[in-house]
Amino acid sequence: SLTALYRRQWIGFKNAPESKLLSFDAPIFGDKVGFGLTISQQTMGIQNNWYANMAYSYHIKISKASSFRIGLQASMKSQGLDFADPGVYIRETGDQSILENETVKDVFANFGAGLYYTFGHTYVGVSVPYFYPAEIGLNKSPNLVRIAETAQHYYLMLGTMLKVSEKMDIKPALLVKYVKNAPFDMDVNVMLVFDKKFNLGLSYRMGGTGIGESVDLMAMYQYNQIAFGLAYDMGLSALKAHQSGSVEALIRYDFVKEKGDMANPRFFF
Repeated sequence: SLTALYRRQWIGFKNAPESKLLSFDAPIFGDKVGFGLTISQQTMGIQNNWYANMAYSYHIKISKASSFRIGLQASMKSQGLDFADPGVYIRETGDQSILENETVKDVFANFGAGLYYTFGHTYVGVSVPYFYPAEIGLNKSPNLVRIAETAQHYYLMLGTMLKVSEKMDIKPALLVKYVKNAPFDMDVNVMLVFDKKFNLGLSYRMGGTGIGESVDLMAMYQYNQIAFGLAYDMGLSALKAHQSGSVEALIRYDFVKEKGDMANPRFFF
């Protein structure tokens, strides 16, 4: 499948984050091996970051109803900061970590791994996308204390699909994120699936110190081999007074057409 995604965060907020993503994934050697490639760009203020991720998975069939997958990921990040941007205001000059009036870039490499288990229409997975605590800093002076370090992120996801009627299913899902010294973060999602084509869902994102990060409305429609998706995030944090939410749009093409009444497994997982 081939997927393109665009996200605009915090509408109305100047220099807010913006993301673009293009990904490709396909099974090879039958269903035993999977391959994926993702290219993405994220901009925020004077930051302009590019990411390239290559993923490999191996499928182990345990029984007719259950299977186990092992995944590995290699990633590259190109980080850029434009201190020459006319909008940059430097309150105190002389900070060695700020290269005044310069545009600087650097490249960082990392790797990750994940495990994924399915039983019928139920799944559970764990992953660590970045194992190596790479130092982040664009000034290479040996006397300069590092600016930051890539933290290890731990993810746990689980979900299932429950049949309500011949024409409707419900998909509850949970995503838990853990980072050392960071607030607890979790997404709770519920998606209704009508006729295996139209998805309508609601998501609640915990995080921060308030009542949560956001409440999200999601919709997706699958027509033959093409899927279209839209999402709108309503912020709950203190930033909600300064922005009008976030929007996300997705389009995906599945190269393999469904046979009979069986839904493409990638559409569910």
